[in-house]
Order: sequence, then structure tokens, then C-alpha cells
Amino acid sequence: MPRPRTRSPPPTRSLSADSPDNDLYAPDRDAEHAAWVAREYTALKAPPAPAAPLAAFASSLQSQLLSNPHSSTTAGVQTALVIDRTRTRVLQDLFNVPDDRLAEWDVVFTHGGATQGIKMIGDSWDWDAENEETAALEYLVESHTSLVGLRGYPLARGRRVKAHQTPSALLQSAAAQSRSASPPTLYAYPAQCNATGARLGLRYAAQIKHANSNAKILVDAAAYSSTSVLDLGAIPAEEAPDFVVASIYKIFGFPTSLGVLLVRRASAHLLTHSPYFGGGTISSLSLSTPFSHVPRVRPSSSPSEASISTSSAPDASKTDIHTILEAGTPPFLEIVALSHALDWLDEITEGEALGAVSRRTKRLRDALVSQLQALRHADGSEVFVEHSAFRAGLAEGPETTDAVVLEEPGPILGFSLRLSGQLPPKVTACHGDGNEPSARHGIADYRTAFVGHVALSRLALVNGIALRSGGLCNTGAWTRIWGMGDAELCELEKSGRKCWDEEEFAPFAPYRPLGITRVSLGLASTMADVSAFVSFVKKFFVQTSVHRPLLPSESTSSQEHTSATHVRKAQLTEVMLYPIKSCAAQSVPEGSSWPLTSAGLLYDREYMLVSASTGRALSQKRYPRMALIRPRIDLDRGELVVEAKGMPALRLPLVLESDDNFCHVASTAAGADSTESGFPPTPPLSEEESSDSGSGAGGPNTRTTRSSPPQQPQMTNLCGSSVASIGVSAAADAWFTAFLNPASSSSSALTSDSSTKSTTTHGSIPRRDAAGPGPVELHRLPNGSARHAHFDGLGAAAAGPPLPLRLSNESPFLLVSEESLGALNEWISEGNDTVARSSSTGDVSRAPTSPRVRAHSFRPNLVVGNGDSTSIPLAPFWEEHIDQFSISRDGLDGSSQSFSPLGKCRRCLMVAIDQNTGERTAEPLQTLTQHKKAADTGRVEFGMHCMWHEPAAATESVASISVGDLVTFTL
Repeated sequence: MPRPRTRSPPPTRSLSADSPDNDLYAPDRDAEHAAWVAREYTALKAPPAPAAPLAAFASSLQSQLLSNPHSSTTAGVQTALVIDRTRTRVLQDLFNVPDDRLAEWDVVFTHGGATQGIKMIGDSWDWDAENEETAALEYLVESHTSLVGLRGYPLARGRRVKAHQTPSALLQSAAAQSRSASPPTLYAYPAQCNATGARLGLRYAAQIKHANSNAKILVDAAAYSSTSVLDLGAIPAEEAPDFVVASIYKIFGFPTSLGVLLVRRASAHLLTHSPYFGGGTISSLSLSTPFSHVPRVRPSSSPSEASISTSSAPDASKTDIHTILEAGTPPFLEIVALSHALDWLDEITEGEALGAVSRRTKRLRDALVSQLQALRHADGSEVFVEHSAFRAGLAEGPETTDAVVLEEPGPILGFSLRLSGQLPPKVTACHGDGNEPSARHGIADYRTAFVGHVALSRLALVNGIALRSGGLCNTGAWTRIWGMGDAELCELEKSGRKCWDEEEFAPFAPYRPLGITRVSLGLASTMADVSAFVSFVKKFFVQTSVHRPLLPSESTSSQEHTSATHVRKAQLTEVMLYPIKSCAAQSVPEGSSWPLTSAGLLYDREYMLVSASTGRALSQKRYPRMALIRPRIDLDRGELVVEAKGMPALRLPLVLESDDNFCHVASTAAGADSTESGFPPTPPLSEEESSDSGSGAGGPNTRTTRSSPPQQPQMTNLCGSSVASIGVSAAADAWFTAFLNPASSSSSALTSDSSTKSTTTHGSIPRRDAAGPGPVELHRLPNGSARHAHFDGLGAAAAGPPLPLRLSNESPFLLVSEESLGALNEWISEGNDTVARSSSTGDVSRAPTSPRVRAHSFRPNLVVGNGDSTSIPLAPFWEEHIDQFSISRDGLDGSSQSFSPLGKCRRCLMVAIDQNTGERTAEPLQTLTQHKKAADTGRVEFGMHCMWHEPAAATESVASISVGDLVTFTL
């Protein structure tokens, strides 16, 4: 028998000291709750999926037959009954609608969460109705993009749209509209800001209705309903919104594809204007012209409020809007899963459901905010800045004089971290008042005042903490927080900035931040999570001393750079190339030379691995196992040799038959012509890996074999940009697919043929593994083609024609010094000692040890060090202070090769992958974030991008460099 339902308390209810003993969410049961979370959420992810309802769902699938509820079979009828009961429970358990008011609402299940519910309204609303005096849609700018996207419908039909900066402004606009205006205006707002947790709740809907009784209201409750009850039963029918959308996965973590659209039956007739109809929505239709169809359900054109508010239920046949909107087969298995999740929530909260979750997450949020607010830098300045939204105020219009009062914020915390140094008071109060110019904030350069959100989220990731950062799909929120207007947004667009990139600050003064960071607390959050995050912030972002003491080598560097210019000499200690992008390095052996080209070392990043299903180039950041693939160019045999543990060696010719124009050693050792124009662009400096689906891929997925001519180029998504590439070998595709999908590939599918020295397949297609990319193809750029580097036109060093690239991200060459590596390892060692000294034992000998960071972690081409013993030792990061350098074989005429630095290399999560094991690590990114973050950009930098100055006069010899060559430069 179901447990009697308990009315959930309003969101503002305070936590009493005398919580019942059986309340798992009571303050004195934090440890027990943490143990429960560990058992229930054994694989905690975002969003987490609890074990018990998943097990119950799986059991029900095995014990009962479920089918399409549109069928008249026994299974279909039973499934339809489960769906109907779940509709009722959504209203009761998630929105607190009492039994005597259930008839006011209909529940529409959507296939794509709250976003699909919003789109469903857009598809079904009558946007063509003419009314030049009123706007068709009015909304708050501080809304999720999914809600803002609704404006596309009226704008496409020439209707007016209003975007309001504040809730008060929207109220004034609603009051100014005619109360009898027809068609009605749709007012849309979020019950809770998804970026900051600020809440308008339902009281704001009542204010809009009071201002304009003809208003129709859409409330986005996706964020609000994730942890709290949007209490529709606590407000009168005449003050309720007309439509509410929510996402189920934000509440339970599963099912992820299900959402709900709640429709007031009194407003259901407004959603009948879509010309589309599908299975289950019609009674009959014609087969030829004149085309016609009869809807299965026809809501009345204008049901009265009186009929809804009376105790007698309205005619369901005229108000059953879900039958009209749920075209096609409903997601019945997901709905069944939801029914089990509701059972589980009811059981663990003793019938209080989201009310209990709301109380606990409020307490966690309060604890988190208070602890972060207490953090101070050594100079006394605050570390933590909390952001808000929906700037409250008094509506000045004659029709509404009530102030917009925000509810207590939800368990989402939008914030930024300050760098050491007292900031002006205006910044402290920067809670969404985005109309003030930067001068009133008193900040000339935000990069010197705030921690970049990208650096923060990256460092959190390598420390096992998942944060959301950036615009959080709420452009209105983050731009108003930082005072950025449309003009600056337009400039950002022109500069190439786009959503999902890795830029932290605007590229123009005052260099405003391009996002914020968000912490979200939920059902599975614990007080231990709060403590862990505060400890993380304290460890990495609280400046504990006014000045960090310099290392001895850094002091030398400071003295040296203030003295006269010196000509210095060093040695080229390592030369590395990466034949396959994002795979392991090939080190050139000592005594061997390697050819140079204007696009980099010969065959450096010549090949790449591409997902056959998405057309996207694979990255080691996403698939760390790529670090274990060890390619090698054999110039003598003209082969690409690829090896990996447990795999037969793969050998492929560098020059394919009928590939006469391909750049190889014998023909054009200098690589692509540096005077070639029209190079496809490389992605922005900030781009790491595109979040899109790789839609740029096209063409047949046929592959080039050893004996066949190259195929036609097809488009490949490389770090967000589309580039033309061609397949290399079907045997290679099978080899890489097998290695990168170890759990799903059969070892018997591969055999080694020593006669042809190639790998063949037996036609098996491995299933896509959760940790692998699925089918993989080996590609290369077409013959003679190249892209261009990021540094074109940046100073005299890069003057002239565009710098060509093959598949490198940013520049032809990357240089790292051994002295800088030494300083980095010294910092890591110091950090380990600090951790040990702060432990309870105080035993330094027990300090955690980290493997010494080697050059290959930074994927350089040139490693330089070992300065001559007769001069002052080279200081760390000397490479950042040179204008030009040469590499030569000492004493050999004509061997000198001239290079110029182009700029510092921004480091990403690639350096947080152990190149020997393919495992993710915290170092060296963790230490670099503390010590090598640029003051002017906030970027973590290590190493220098370089270019080679190809000799103007042609020479008979091939330009090359060797390990042990002399490196000469000026400091």
C-alpha cells in the first residue's frame, strides 16, 4: 500500500533543531547520509543515477510485458495505465498539486527534457495572429538559452519580441498591455537561474497575472525542480502559470531523455496550432486532395476559468492536450522508469519527496557559502565573490507597486575567485547590475583581478572535482554580472570567440571575464563534498604570503635580465616528432639528423586518427590510451611503423603508389611551399576539442589500400574546424580500432602477415566500447596541402607569407628548455614537501612523491639545455626572453639554421596525461596553474612556439638538425 502523501513544506521553511530521528537529512546524520550515498551512487557522475530505482526498473522489465500504449493488447493497456498513474504522480509528488485540483492540469511527456517542452510550445502556439500593438513574446534576458530560443518563432513570422533586463521591467510592460488584448502575450521566465541559483519562484507569476490578467505565462522550472517543489498547489488557479517545463534527469539522474510540460487545461487551446499530426493524434484523414484530417481530441476554444475552478471536473475529451502534443509513440519505458524513481524518492524521504531534498541542499549551500566567504588572502582581501541574477527592485508603473522579492537562492552557487589584492567595493556588490561601465568598477584589467574560469575548472578536474564554468548556456547572466553589452558581444564574435572555447577573458580592454564558475548541490551531495571543495580552493587559490620567494635559479634569472645583453650557447638535447597527431613521440637518436620543412619537422603530425562515426579527429585529452600508440618514421625504408603493447607491428609506406605529388624526402624535403596562399585556417588558440557532433565529416568511408590510388578528400572535424583529409589504409583502420577499443575487440580479428608486413581483418566490426571511440580511421592531409599557423603577421618574426602547418595545432615548432623543466620539478617537489609538513605527523620523509616530469609531457619538437660551463648558468624560462636563435653543427659551414620564437604555448589538459602509462594525472598541470599563469591573460603557459627561417637561396643539401647541435641565442 502506498505511503500517505505528506505535503512538502514551502521552500523558505527553515531547518529546525529538533529534526525527527528517522530523517536521513537531519544535521546529526551527515555521516550516515554519506554512507548511504556511497552505497546508492556507486559510480557517482553528473548526473548521478541511484542504484535502487535502476534495479527496480530492470526487474520490472523482466517481470512484466510493456508495449506501445496506443495498441489495444493487454500489454499496451497495462502500459497506458502505468503512464496515466505516473502523470498523476508527477503533479502530486513533484509539484504538490492536491487531489481536488488535479483536473486543472495536464502532463505532457517530452522526449528531450525541458528544452523539448519549450520547443513544443513554440511549435504549437499561434505566432501568426496579428496584433501590432503588443509583443508576441516577452522574456527575461537572464534565462537559459533554451528559453531565449523561443523568440525564434515570433521573429520568423515578423512578430515583436521584448527582452527585459530586470523582472521589474517585465512587470511594467505587462501592466502597460491591454487586459483584453487578443491574441495574448506569452511571458517567459525561469523559476531559478541555472547559473547562479537566484529564484523568482511562483510569486512572480502571480505578479504578472495581477499586472495583466490576459497574460499567459511559461515558467522554466528545470533548475528549480531539480531539488525543490515548485508548489503549484499553494497558489490560486488565477495566479498560476499556464505552462511549466522541467527535466526528469536533473532530479533523478535517470531517465535522461524525459521531460515534462505541465499545461493548465484552461490554456490548452492555445497549443493546438501546429499543422503537424502523428500517430495517435487523429481520428481520420483523407488520402488525396483536398487533404483533411480530424483530430482525435479537440479542446474547446476558450474554456472558462469558472469551469476549471469549480469542484466538478471539466470535460476531459476537450482538454486532454497531451493526446494532441505527444505525437507518435510516447517514451513509455522512460515513463515506467520515472514511476520507479518516484517510488524510491517517496521511500527514502518518508513521503516528503523533494521537500526533504530542498531542506538538506539548503543547509549544504549555506555551509559552502559561509566557508568560502571566510577565506582571505594574506593581504586580507577576500577570495570568493558570489554572483546572483534577477536584480530586484520596485516596479514604477501605476498598475503594479509590489516589489519583486526573490526567494532564498537554490542549491546552485555561481561565483568567481579573486586574485590577491583588495578590489574596489563596486566589484563586491557585482550581482547582476550589468549596466555600469567598467570605470565604475574601478578595474582597468580584469585579468589581474580574477582567476580565469578555465584554469579553475581544469585544476578542479585533475583533483577529482567536476565544475561547470563559462557562460553556462545563460548569456544574459554572465554578461550582466561583468557589465558586458551587445557591442562587446559583437566584437567577441568578430574576434572568433565562440561558446565552448577555452578563452577566459575578452581580448580587448578592460579584458572582462567570459564566464563564471558554478557548483551544483543535489540529492547525492554530502557535507564531505562541501569540505573537499573548500579545501581545494584554499590549497590552490588562497595566497598565503604576500610575495612568493624566488627559487635560487629565478634570482639568477632576474639579475641576468637586468644586465647587459649576452650571447649564450646551449645544446640541442632532444629532437622529437609526432607522426600521428596525439599519439606518442618519436625521439631522433643522437647522431642522426632530421629534415626541416617550413611546416615543421618532416612528417611531424602528418597523420591523424579520425572517428568513423563522427568524422572528428581523436585527441589524447579524450582518449588517453592514444599515448600508448608509438609511431615511428623509418626514412631509410620509407615506412611508418606503429607499435603498441599486445599488438603486431603495423607498417605502412610513406609514399603510396600513384601518389606522385606527395611531399617526401626525395622530392621536397622542405615540405609545403611557404609562399602558398589560401591555407585553411587553424582553430583559435583557445580551441582544444570541438563539442559538436563532427557534422563536417562527409563522403564515403572507403579507405585507401597499399596498392590503390588515394581516395578523394573528405571533410574532417579537427578541433572545431573542417579540414580535408584522405584515408590511408583499411588495415591501419582495423589496427587502431582494435587497440583503442580493447574491451570490445577480439584478438582473433587481427593476424600478422609477415610477407606483406601489414595487418588484415576478417571483416568483424567491433562494438563501440564506452571508453573507446569505436571504429577509427587513419587519415592524412592531401598531397601538398597545409593549414596556416596562428602567428601570421605577429611582429617581424612572422612577417611575410602565412606560416604553413600540417596537423599541428598552433605553430610549426615547439621549444622547451631543460632549465624550465628543472624549475617545474623543483616546484612540484616543494609542493609535496608542503603537503607532508602540514600533515598531522609532520614527517617530511613521508611526503608523497611524483614522477619527475619529462619533456615529452609537453610534446615539444626541440629540447634545449646544458649551457656551457664557462659562462653563467642558464636560468629557468630563458627561452621566453630571446628574439632569435640558431642551431648548427659547430665548425660546419652552411649548417646553421635560424629560428624565431612566436609566443608562449598555452597548456591544456594534454599535459595531465602520463605519456608512459596513458593515465590521467594531476601533475604537472596542477603546479603550472600555481606558478606559470600569465598575469595579462590568465593562461597557463610553458614552452615557446617557433618558426624556421627557410633559406632564401636554394641549396643542394637538405636542411636538417641533429641531437647535440649547438644552439646560439642572445639574452
